Amino acid sequence: MSRSSYEPWPELSYEHFGPTGHLLHMITQIIGKLKLATPFEPQWANVALWVTSRGLTTGAIPDGPGTFGVTLDLVDHRIDIATSWGARSGFELSACSVAEAYERIFAELEDAEVAAVINPMPQEIPHPVRCDVDTEFRPYDAQLANAWWRALASSEQVMRRYHARFWGPTPPIGLMWGTFDLRDVRLNGSRIVPGPDIGYIRRNAMDREQIESGWWAGSDAYPRPAYFSFTYPQPEGIERAELSTGRWDAALGLFVLDYEEVRTAADPAAMLLGFLESSYEAGAAAIGWDRALVTSGSPDTVR
Repeated sequence: MSRSSYEPWPELSYEHFGPTGHLLHMITQIIGKLKLATPFEPQWANVALWVTSRGLTTGAIPDGPGTFGVTLDLVDHRIDIATSWGARSGFELSACSVAEAYERIFAELEDAEVAAVINPMPQEIPHPVRCDVDTEFRPYDAQLANAWWRALASSEQVMRRYHARFWGPTPPIGLMWGTFDLRDVRLNGSRIVPGPDIGYIRRNAMDREQIESGWWAGSDAYPRPAYFSFTYPQPEGIERAELSTGRWDAALGLFVLDYEEVRTAADPAAMLLGFLESSYEAGAAAIGWDRALVTSGSPDTVR
């Protein structure tokens, strides 16, 4: 692919991507769980996978006195491992079972002398099957995997502009491998005491007032790629707020903007930024956040 032929907002449907997406989701769970060896950060910020110019990466993960990192390359379709002591290993991505991918990843980690252990049970999905025993064959369509990553990368670039305008606490933008979505969270510091029946993951993610937005490739409950935004705790009447684009989805309980609308817009970045900013403004107004938490993003305002 040349620069002139690169399509930043490719066509992507959940129907076609779903089978490849499941294998990718489980692979990101496997490599993402390696990041649980890093120090915990609020809202699970330490476990996110970072978007790169070729795919996704764990960044540096501690292992004894050194570090290692795993890269999911969705241009050359590889998983690569590199360590601070100079070891390198990896393999090409192809159709396989989740168990085969799990075994291959840990064999390559062992070859690189990385001492890593994870819980192989997937998180935050319905009807999970342990990765190391999930032997059902899964397809891998390289073109669809690359299209998903390009949509992810383009979305992340716009979300960075949105992210940069907030002065309050906000974790870095990253792919949350549990829910398989690209996430940006804005916080104002106000603590929430979680209910007694809330699970371990949510208890450590939803303990502050927050306005979260992001992108995901769809699900059985919402079978198309879309952007989302929600305010937590959900303020009364927010579903009646008027946004620059997008709509309230009562079944999901959040604002959504279909990726197809953005992809086919005259200015996709402007449409997406408008959705992010207007959904934030609706949430912030409803829960009484200080308007000064958002800046223009100009260096003159942060000097």
